[in-house]
Amino acid sequence: MMVKWQCMARWVAVGAMVALAGCGGGRAGGGSDDAAGPQVARLPQLPIDPGAVTVSGISSGGAMAVQFHVAHSSLVRGVGALAAPPYLCAEGSVRHALGRCMKDGTGIPTAQLVERTRELARDGAIDPVADLADDRVWLFRGAQDPYVGKSVADALEAYYQALVRPERVARVELPGAGHTFPTADGTAPSCDVTESPFVGNCGLDGAAVLLAQLYGDLAPGTAPSSDGLVEFDQRPYSEQSGSVGLGDRGWLFVPQACRAGQAASCSLHVVFHGCQQGASFVGDAFVRRGGYLEVAEANRMVLLFPQVEKSLQPLNAYGCWDWWGYEGEDYATRGGRQVRAVRAMIADLLGEAAAAR
Repeated sequence: MMVKWQCMARWVAVGAMVALAGCGGGRAGGGSDDAAGPQVARLPQLPIDPGAVTVSGISSGGAMAVQFHVAHSSLVRGVGALAAPPYLCAEGSVRHALGRCMKDGTGIPTAQLVERTRELARDGAIDPVADLADDRVWLFRGAQDPYVGKSVADALEAYYQALVRPERVARVELPGAGHTFPTADGTAPSCDVTESPFVGNCGLDGAAVLLAQLYGDLAPGTAPSSDGLVEFDQRPYSEQSGSVGLGDRGWLFVPQACRAGQAASCSLHVVFHGCQQGASFVGDAFVRRGGYLEVAEANRMVLLFPQVEKSLQPLNAYGCWDWWGYEGEDYATRGGRQVRAVRAMIADLLGEAAAAR
């Protein structure tokens, strides 16, 4: 059963911001099952090394991971992008998002997107592109993906190789894999199956391989702490950023070694779910079955799982992250509402916001 944040005072210092209340059910992303809702004002500061922040995501979450990486390259040290298009691929157009950025990417103007990235950096809308050069990048596509074509993945690889040292860019094109997050979970659907919750038994521990590319050699995964995964209230971040696309709640995973008051310096990895893969569609299936928790527990890694949900206004019927501009034309920059919301979450975890107050 999901442990509510209020119940976690035993590992989050009471003074951090927890208003103690009764513990109950509820799910991230949608509404609360409790009339009063969660009692958490902000995420707590944890012992995280600000130089060890990375991101990853699949599908629309992969596009969001790329956007967040490029917009905040002075903070983010690496990215894992699965079944994702290059930065700015949609250029604010739903037509491009559903066309060249998916099945057939031959029309993606990669060189122009790279130049537009440089222009945005010169204008101060994103961090300097020089900050990307030494980052680590892991790219993945299933060779049988019915939604994202190989030419789209080729464009993403070419985009990163233009801005990151090529030897630091790794790519996997997995034969027989569909539009799914690859795992070594024998109970997951077959790797060639493209269906909810988009987690497949591919004989490849994608989370472990991805995170090893971003951080270097890691210890083998281990069983995650039973009380390590908690819900948190995303509404303060929605209000702060002006985003109307976020769900009410997200998830945070904190391994034993990274609890408040511990001396260990931990890393932070942000995971962006794909379309129809957030809490309002699959509950916590992707969060628990993607393989991230096991790696994080064994390697002093805090995981942030922000959530967006489906809506009619703005139109986002499949609960996708904003990579074409449904929340505003600056969606791919530091000023983008969803980018700002996630950046504010990270600021709280790093203690930046507390220092500023």
